[in-house]
Amino acid sequence: MSKNVYLIIFTILAFSACKENSFKKGSDGLEYKIISSGSGPQVQYGNFLQMQIGQYYNNGTTDSLLSDSRTTASLIEPLDSVNTPKQYYDILKQLKKGDSLVIRILVDSAFKKSPEQMPPFLKKGHYLTTTVKVLNIFTERAQADSARNAAMAEMQERNKKLEAEQVGKDEKLINEYLQKNNVQAVKAPGGTYVQIIDPGTGANIDTTVVVKTNYTGRTLEGKAFDSNTDPAFNHVEPFMVNMTNDPSLGSGVIKGWTDGLTMLKKGAKAKFFIPSSLGYGAQGAGGEIPPFTSLVFDIEVVDVLNKAQAQKEMQAQMQKAQMMQQRMTDSMQRANPQPK
Repeated sequence: MSKNVYLIIFTILAFSACKENSFKKGSDGLEYKIISSGSGPQVQYGNFLQMQIGQYYNNGTTDSLLSDSRTTASLIEPLDSVNTPKQYYDILKQLKKGDSLVIRILVDSAFKKSPEQMPPFLKKGHYLTTTVKVLNIFTERAQADSARNAAMAEMQERNKKLEAEQVGKDEKLINEYLQKNNVQAVKAPGGTYVQIIDPGTGANIDTTVVVKTNYTGRTLEGKAFDSNTDPAFNHVEPFMVNMTNDPSLGSGVIKGWTDGLTMLKKGAKAKFFIPSSLGYGAQGAGGEIPPFTSLVFDIEVVDVLNKAQAQKEMQAQMQKAQMMQQRMTDSMQRANPQPK
C-alpha cells in the first residue's frame, strides 16, 4: 500500500462485532484485531497483497460509509518498507491469504500531525477503523499486475450494469420528489431536471463559454455537502465552470451541471435535480455523498465569459491567490523571526 493510501483508508465494522478488549495495541495510536480464517504461509516482505477494503466513520451514534472497494476494485499493493509505513507493516506482515483484519484509530491520533487536513465532518474522540480482507498474496509483480487489470475490468463491467439499473431508480426517485414538493421542472437534454426560478437574459449557455456561478449542493434529504456562498465551507468566491473542451480554461464538472447549465442564461437562478448517473455514480464522493446518490444544486449564473474573458479572469484569480499566499508567508516570518 502506498503511504497516501494508508493515510486515507479508514473503515469500521459494526461495534457489536468488535469488543473493546479484543484489540491489540499497535504503534502511533493504532489498535488492531486479526480474524484468522486463512491458510498457507504468512505474507513475506516484497509480496503483493490483494485486499478488499471499505471505509466508514462512526460519529458516536451511527456508522457512515465512506467507501467500499466492493463497488470499486480490490486493492493490490506491495508489502515493503518503501510503500508501507512501519506501523502498518508490523500489522500486515502477520496476515495469511483469507485472513480478515480490523484496524482502528481515534480521529485525534489520525490527524495529530496534520490537524488542518482533518475533514470538517470528523470529530475528535470518535474512531476511524480499517477492515481488510486478504483475497490473495502474490510473489511476483507480473502476477499482481495481471490481477489488478482483471479487477479493474471487473469493476468497470459491474459499474456499467449497476449504473444502467440505477437510471430507472433515479428517475422514479426524482419524479416522486418533484411531485411531493410541488416543483415544476423541465428535463435538460442529458437527463438533469431544472427548475428555472429566474431565466436570466441573453443567449443560452453553450459549449463555447466559461460560466461564473454561485451554488449550494444538497442531497435530496436536504443535507448540504458543499457551497461557495456559505462561509462554513471556506470558499466563498464564484466558481468557474468550463463548458468548453479547452483544458486551459479550467477543469470540468459533473455531467449534471453542464447539462443543466445549457438551459440557463446570464443572471439565471435555478435548481438542478441531478440523477446519480450524471453525478458521482457508483463511486460517490467521500463520506458526504454515498454511491448512487441523486443531488440538488441551487445555482446562480453570475456571469458568462468568452474564452478571452475567462483567461483574464483565471489570471486575476491566480494573482490573488499568490498575493494571499505571500501575505501568509510574510505574516509567519514576522511571527517567527529567524535568529541572526
